[in-house]
Amino acid sequence: MKRTSLIFEFLIVMIGVALLLNFQKLNLTNIYFFIYIPLMIVTYGILTFPLKQVFLRRYISYPLAFVLSIITIGKALENSGIVFNSLTIVSIIISIIGLVLIFERTFQILLQLSIAYNIIGNRTGITWKHSFFLIFICWLLYLLPFLPGNVAGDGNFQLLEFFGHASMTNHHPFLSTVFQGGIFNIGKVLVNDNFGLFLYVVVQLLICCLIYSFCISKVSKLGINKHLCIAFSLFVGLSPYWSFVSETFHKDGMFIAFFALFITLLLLVIVDLLIDRENKISTKQLVSLTISGLLVCLWRNDGIYMVLPSIFCLIFVDKRHYWKQFTGIFLAICAVYIGFNKVLLPSLHVAPTEKREALSLPVQQTARYLKEYPQDVTQHEKKVLADTFDNSTKLGTRYDPNIADPVKFYVKDRFNLKDYLEVWLQMGFRHPLVYITATFEGTNGYYTPWLQAQTFSWCADISSWSKPDFLKLDYLTPRSLRSSVLKLLNGISSLPFINILLSDSLAIWLCVLMGSFLWAKLGFQYLIPFIPIFMNLLICIASPVNGLIRYSGCIVFATYCLLVYYFFAIKKLRQR
Repeated sequence: MKRTSLIFEFLIVMIGVALLLNFQKLNLTNIYFFIYIPLMIVTYGILTFPLKQVFLRRYISYPLAFVLSIITIGKALENSGIVFNSLTIVSIIISIIGLVLIFERTFQILLQLSIAYNIIGNRTGITWKHSFFLIFICWLLYLLPFLPGNVAGDGNFQLLEFFGHASMTNHHPFLSTVFQGGIFNIGKVLVNDNFGLFLYVVVQLLICCLIYSFCISKVSKLGINKHLCIAFSLFVGLSPYWSFVSETFHKDGMFIAFFALFITLLLLVIVDLLIDRENKISTKQLVSLTISGLLVCLWRNDGIYMVLPSIFCLIFVDKRHYWKQFTGIFLAICAVYIGFNKVLLPSLHVAPTEKREALSLPVQQTARYLKEYPQDVTQHEKKVLADTFDNSTKLGTRYDPNIADPVKFYVKDRFNLKDYLEVWLQMGFRHPLVYITATFEGTNGYYTPWLQAQTFSWCADISSWSKPDFLKLDYLTPRSLRSSVLKLLNGISSLPFINILLSDSLAIWLCVLMGSFLWAKLGFQYLIPFIPIFMNLLICIASPVNGLIRYSGCIVFATYCLLVYYFFAIKKLRQR
């Protein structure tokens, strides 16, 4: 009976995979068995792998596998031009069943392996100085070919704002603009524009290097082998991910580091509260957590949504033993954030972010609706849309599934949000599939784990976008050298066994799997360190651009820290 079931599952999975590749319209004629023989071997290995038990309850693992299957097939069908008929629908159903079987089994295997081969031991890890030295030397090698430093397009605009050539707004967080511009200006006054850029890049490099080395050192103290810590420090230093983003004039480099710091401090609080109860929460920990949370909130406008939910949940941890302290942190962050945005910025005549920034997803859905069903709009809906958008009749032609800006910029400065949302809901109920398709095609880059990972190599430039013409910013090195270095780094980072380590969407699924297991086995409170990751995913889904590494790049380093936390938690669970 088991052998019959195995053969049936194997056939279903292989048929499902074959249909998936067929949806992609890949021409495999010349490498047919080169592709399918390894796939058959891997599939057979997964299906016959001896599981000791069910590690993740089926009512959790099967829905997760189903969601991943839908995402996988949806991405394969995207822009495929496949005509939907009865045969296509049957093929999709078979493919879903096959993928669910293999994904669910893979989840269970990964959990079993994580328990059997736990990386936590009785080691003391690595000192922050050792990690700092390794990362700093690597980043210095990255900087030399790109002296005096790189400038992103947003960084250019922040310089325009700081020097009064553009109106100061909080679209690019005010604090980051003042910090970046202030350091740049010191160097500009002391020497010249290039030195101003160099000075800021060095300051940012040192801050980010200090934060990453601190995080690595802290999580390594949970029992990670020193050689593994050295390898990870070198990985952070050598990959064109944290290196380039930390040596570029823009707000993202600092935010990604602050996010990593907040996640690290958050998971260490949970470790002391729930897992390693010998240590009490110190005042230093609480202050550090508060400051790191504020930095996340003030360095990115949506950072508040990543910080507050996790702090709120801490109030109820450990039978609310520390509820006063965490309530105080929650209220302090709220007070500073509100005071900064509602009192200080208006007093300085700094304009707030525009209302349209939060409407990227709804306006994309509206534009797709008007593209596919331009005739199915009532007179009332047309009037409301005309009051909301400039040239509302052209929204359908402006629709781009991967970026909302062409449509978002048609939103008027003043409109009735309530009326628009009512019309948006009415149209969505009329043709819900349009909204679902628009959402998936505009967000799948953040949660489809099979896509090639991006890096921050695009930062290796002094961008011409919004470049201040009153500043003289030029590289000191020849273009040929920079191009050769960049080509080499991109080639290395595109190697599959390296690229997989940089995938933010794969990191999301790793967090989902770890978080689900800890929640199921230990309870919701062990999931708290993952909350900022999941909140960032929701923010990315609501963002105007699909799969933009600037929005999701903070996830990768944090996931490695959470991986150590996961191993530490399950080891303590087994010891109990």
